[in-house]
Amino acid sequence: MVRERAVEVNGVRVWLAEAGHPARSPLLLLHGLYDRWESWEPVLSALAERFWVLAPDLRGHARSDRPSTGYRLADYAADAAELLESIVGRSASVVGFSLGALVGVVLAGTRPELVEALVLEDPPLAPFGEPARAWLMALLEAKRGGAAAAYELARDLHPERDEAEWHREAAWLCDTADGPFLALLEGEHQPDPWALLPSITCPTLVLQADPLAGGALDDESAARALAALPRATLARFPETGHAIHRERPTEFVETVLAFLGEQ
Repeated sequence: MVRERAVEVNGVRVWLAEAGHPARSPLLLLHGLYDRWESWEPVLSALAERFWVLAPDLRGHARSDRPSTGYRLADYAADAAELLESIVGRSASVVGFSLGALVGVVLAGTRPELVEALVLEDPPLAPFGEPARAWLMALLEAKRGGAAAAYELARDLHPERDEAEWHREAAWLCDTADGPFLALLEGEHQPDPWALLPSITCPTLVLQADPLAGGALDDESAARALAALPRATLARFPETGHAIHRERPTEFVETVLAFLGEQ
């Protein structure tokens, strides 16, 4: 059973979902850009059988507050750190997807005492170029255009999905503040994750989606990340798009639980 509530971290009201018994080891899930905690539903129950799972809506997303500023990686990571300190009261394993993976890097790199193990699901570590900028601009313009524009963009970006998925993606996009997109477009996502990778001392699992199927982590960046991380393991998911936990939930859970069980 999922329990939901609002908590205050760093002066921001953050919506938090919890599952599993609080006596178990804590597991913090950090979602991607224009997602919300429900994006973890395909894997939540399986993870909650082993962990006390905490899945917040990041600031600027869904039911959490939307401050006018504060969308750097450092701001998200500070929220996560405060949540662990004030709600959990101890260190946790952390799983981050996409934007959440970058937040996990900053959290583990700057507050190592709070992170026991780290899972980075298809982290967007490749150089930020014009295709990424164009994608972000398209998302921001569609979001500002309302539900119909967001729905049309979802159909264009993911023609392989169904009607329910297009409507879900459009609704979640429209339910996100401008700040997370603007921070990326304006280069305010600091600190640089690459500079922090060598300082991450906890065991780290990097999950790589297939770049040919929409994955964000290319082979060169994956190899570079593994070389930079002191205690890293790589797991590849061929023919799988960016959101591994949604496209292959069973394999995702098996891989993550096996890794965490070894720590």
